[in-house]
Amino acid sequence: MSDSIARATHRSLTAAFVCILLGATMPAGRGEHLPPKVAPDATTWKPASIFKDNEKNEKLKDQPRMNLSGAACVPTTPKFTSCLIANDEKKYAQFFSIEGNVLLPKDLILLSDEDKDPDAEGVAYDEGFFYVTGSHGRSRHNDKKNLSSYAVFRIAVDPQTGVPRTKPDAERVDGVEASSRLRKVLKKDDDVEAYFNEPLADGGINIEGIAVRNGRMYFGLRSPSLKRHAFVVSVKADALFTKDDDLKPRTKSLELGKDTGIRDLAAVRDGLLILAGPTREEDVPYTVWLWDGSSETAKPLARLDLSKVKDGAKAEILLPLEEDADSIRVLVMFDGVENGGAMSFKIQR
Repeated sequence: MSDSIARATHRSLTAAFVCILLGATMPAGRGEHLPPKVAPDATTWKPASIFKDNEKNEKLKDQPRMNLSGAACVPTTPKFTSCLIANDEKKYAQFFSIEGNVLLPKDLILLSDEDKDPDAEGVAYDEGFFYVTGSHGRSRHNDKKNLSSYAVFRIAVDPQTGVPRTKPDAERVDGVEASSRLRKVLKKDDDVEAYFNEPLADGGINIEGIAVRNGRMYFGLRSPSLKRHAFVVSVKADALFTKDDDLKPRTKSLELGKDTGIRDLAAVRDGLLILAGPTREEDVPYTVWLWDGSSETAKPLARLDLSKVKDGAKAEILLPLEEDADSIRVLVMFDGVENGGAMSFKIQR
C-alpha cells in the first residue's frame, strides 16, 4: 500500500471511529453521504450540425458521433470561438465553437496515422496548445494491448484567436506532435504500476481526464480505484514534449468513493474540477469535486441529476462555461448519446 493511501485510510478510520463515538454521521464526500443533487438548468443545447469523422463508408459517414470524450476551449474574446473535442475510438479530434446555446462543429484533425486508433479520452488547453490524451490502457472491446493509446498529442494554436498554427487536416497528420513519455511514468509509479497494461475489468490503468494548471499537466485515472481512492498523475507540462527534461512526476490519491474513478478534469480559477463516476458499469452517481491540485483531499460540490439522460450514457466531458466567487456553470456531455447530448449545470462552490 502506498504512503498516500495508507495515510488517507488511517484518517478515514479515525474519522469513522470518532463519528461512532459521537453518534454523528460521516462528513459529506468522506463517508456514506453524497453532495447535494443538482438538476440541469433550463438551457436547451443543440448542435448546428453533426459531430463526425471522415468515415469512408457512405452508410456511416453522415452518422452523428456517439462516443465523444473530452473537450476544452481557448479563453478567447469573445469566448468559445475555438474549442476541441475528442472522438473516442477514432483517430480524429474536431474543432468546434459555441454560440449561445448552439455547438458548431468545424474542422476535423487527424491525430495519428497508425493502424489502430489512439483511444482519445481527454482534451485540455494551456498557453497556446490543445492537448489530447490517449487512455494509456487496453482496448475495452477486445482486451488486447493497444500501444497506440500510449500517447499524448498537442496542437499549436494562436493563444489570442485560437486559430490552429497549421490548417487542420483530416487525411494526414500535420501540425500534431505526439509524446509517449507518460507511459514510462505510469509503468514505474509506486501507486499504479501493478495495473499497467492490465485489462480494465481487472482495474487496469485507464486515463479519462486531462487538465493543465500552473505548469503541470494532470491526468485523471478512471481506473484503478482502490479502497475508495482514485488517482491523479501529474508531470511538468513543458517537459512532456522534450526528450530528456525531468518530468517531475507526482501521484495523488483522492477519496471519491467506492468503485469511483475520474471521468474528466477541468482547470478553473482556484484549482481543478473533477468529474467522477463509475469505473465500469457500477451503480455509482456522477459527482463534481473541486481539488487544489496538491492536497490529499478534494471538496465535493454536486451530484449530477442525470435522470433525463438515456440509460447507458456515460458523462465524460466537463467543460467550464463561466464562474464567479459563488458558483461554476459547466457543460456536461456524454459518451453514448448522439452529438454528446449536452446539458449545463450551475454548481455552487
